[in-house]
Amino acid sequence: MFRKLFPLILLFLFAAGQEARSQSDTTNLAQLRTQSGVDPTRVVTKLVYSVWYYDRADDRSQINNRINFTLGVNRWSFSLKPELITRNDLSAGNAFQTKAGDLRFSVLNAFFVKGKHALAGAAEFTLPTGSEGFGNQYFSVNPSLTYAYTLDPSLFLAFQPQYTFDLSKAGFVPDLNVLTIRTFIAKFLQSGWFFVFEPRIVNDFENNQFDFIVAPIIGKSLGGGFNLTSVLEVPTKKETLDNRGLLVQFGITKNF
Repeated sequence: MFRKLFPLILLFLFAAGQEARSQSDTTNLAQLRTQSGVDPTRVVTKLVYSVWYYDRADDRSQINNRINFTLGVNRWSFSLKPELITRNDLSAGNAFQTKAGDLRFSVLNAFFVKGKHALAGAAEFTLPTGSEGFGNQYFSVNPSLTYAYTLDPSLFLAFQPQYTFDLSKAGFVPDLNVLTIRTFIAKFLQSGWFFVFEPRIVNDFENNQFDFIVAPIIGKSLGGGFNLTSVLEVPTKKETLDNRGLLVQFGITKNF
């Protein structure tokens, strides 16, 4: 299925490249870093629409349409993320079905920003509002801590451990007990392009599963506070690739 999506990815990059030619090469790198959304220690008010496509084994797929509204106040940010999910299972002869997914909201505080160093703490809550079969059946929280180190105005490294656990759950699902460690490096260009490489370790203690995921990210500032972003998440474990699927994500952001 990915080979069918490859022309779409090339079209996305070509369109962004054409836009790049029409822009000045004087993009403010600090502003680009903040508005890109890839650095959790930078607070901004924004509205994001994104499409998440999961390509799974046996002709199964899932499309998440997500809205993310983030309000930034000083060093605090508050986010609300509703989504609509479309699923199919062609191997079983099922048609596409579309229903509401779970509702997520988060709070973040960039409590230390000085020189080349920055720290931010956050907690994302997931409310089990999704329709049966489309939600996770957990009321859960995902606290995280991000450390970012600025190598130069165009380059930074970041390290972010997360721990997800349930506060309440449906009786038929196991406990939620997952540790995720994100490490990423981001490069910003004066032309408005930005590139991120993120290797991610995921350990599910409850189900005794370990995963390693690699995620390249490419984005482009369009000016006027608008960004385009594309993400590819590739699980390296076959079981995860078959069940969770390869993730291709496209998003457009308006910063305020």
